[in-house]
Amino acid sequence: MRRFPLLLFFLFALTASVAQAQTPRSAEAYFHRGVARFTKGDLDGAIADYDRVIEINPRVVSNGADHRDARSVRGNLKEGIVNRGRSLAIIPLAAAACHNRGLARQAKGDLDWAIADFDMAIDLSPRFAECYFSRGTARYRKGEVDEAIADLTRVIEIHPSYPLAYVNRGNARKAKEEMDGAFADYNRAIQLDPRLALAYNNRAVIRFARGDFDLAIADYDTAIKLDPRLAAAYNNRGAARQAKGDLGRSLVDYSKAIAINPRFAFAHQNRGLVRLLQGQDAEAENDFDECLASEKEMKPALEQMIRAAKLQRAQRLPQPSGDYKAGGQER
Repeated sequence: MRRFPLLLFFLFALTASVAQAQTPRSAEAYFHRGVARFTKGDLDGAIADYDRVIEINPRVVSNGADHRDARSVRGNLKEGIVNRGRSLAIIPLAAAACHNRGLARQAKGDLDWAIADFDMAIDLSPRFAECYFSRGTARYRKGEVDEAIADLTRVIEIHPSYPLAYVNRGNARKAKEEMDGAFADYNRAIQLDPRLALAYNNRAVIRFARGDFDLAIADYDTAIKLDPRLAAAYNNRGAARQAKGDLGRSLVDYSKAIAINPRFAFAHQNRGLVRLLQGQDAEAENDFDECLASEKEMKPALEQMIRAAKLQRAQRLPQPSGDYKAGGQER
């Protein structure tokens, strides 16, 4: 299961009224230190600070319950204002702390605990759109695609002009093979933000799957123009060019993707297969080794594709068979 493109970290700006009381000011200090620790990659330190924000008001945790239990967190905390450039939303400080703690846990791979934190934040602030977004991300990573779609739909209900929500819902719909719905979501994301490179990249994946290679390449061109460091777009454009029989330019695209992300397994796989077709066996073998070093589970499929490529080379067919992956479109 591929990940969603982005996690939205929640930066909390307190109103002047919050800073007047001792306890909220202390909670604010822990909160901002948690943000700083998360940014530096100190996930455990960030989690500890967010724990402290939630613990600091005794009404947050009822009956002495473990603060890690999402169902135990309640209470009336001071409210702050967050401005994410789309709208102003009133979010309790505890909800922001629960959300950010969930992001830290998600970054550690603790998806169940992350979802519990997001549940808690939503209980405290039912219109916390970013938290539905984050919970949808975690649910998607767990394979709970329907639940992810429901969360992302809720984000869109709260903020209809939230382009990343459409991108991620499109990704979830694509995972369910709902290609028309995914395509519509990517289109809407592009309408809302014409500079969102990932939306063009992901729409092109649908076009590639439909066999619309020229339109797919045009979308990949746009994605690369908007984000020259988007390795997936180079890899995917290489796959579209390869499907058209342009092995030389596809090789250039795969190499660019690898230059940006040396551990990009799909790009190593695809470049290796092109090299194999061109008779560069030693270079192809190096690419296959790099592919499996990053993604060992790809070995059975890769071996099948290698056999197919060798057979086609022996038969001198113009294009290789096999499933050349446009993968990695969801960064």
